Amino acid sequence: MTTSSKEASSVGSTRAAFTLAETMVAVSILAIVLASMIPTFVFFTKSITGLGNYTIMSGESRGALERFGRDLHAAEDLTLASASELTVLLPEDLGGTTVNYKFDPADKNLIRKKTDSSGALLSEDTLFEDVDTFKFVYYNRLSVDVSDSASILAEAKSVQINAKLLKRVITTKTTDYIISARFLMRNHN
Repeated sequence: MTTSSKEASSVGSTRAAFTLAETMVAVSILAIVLASMIPTFVFFTKSITGLGNYTIMSGESRGALERFGRDLHAAEDLTLASASELTVLLPEDLGGTTVNYKFDPADKNLIRKKTDSSGALLSEDTLFEDVDTFKFVYYNRLSVDVSDSASILAEAKSVQINAKLLKRVITTKTTDYIISARFLMRNHN
């Protein structure tokens, strides 16, 4: 009598394996764990991007305000003053150049243009980008707001910048406010 090899191999061996039900339960648990991790990942991504935006906006703001402050401290004459535009004349020892700051609400940028005495453009820089709101406010020697005064060019002694910068993080807005950044025009009468 001969025995089949199939019968002989199945008698002495047992195989360890997962059943279909066990595999489905394990996959379901893994899917639940991964699904719970996705919102956490998205939250951390938004947070890191937002922090990066704050850092960028803060650095850009400091640099722009420093440049604006230097120009205003040195300015010997204010030739144009409105809520969205300012032009100052620098003294001859600084080149006798004219510096214009203009907020463009369509592009949401604050632009600085420097021209020589003949009006030729020397440089043009964007100081603030993604500006939500912007306004120049002018004060006299007694810190009285003279922004709406007819003699604003003669009375203004200091200028305050009010700006709100916006950057988006996915669908959330990240904001940086510049409040009470006021600069004195030392050489302006």
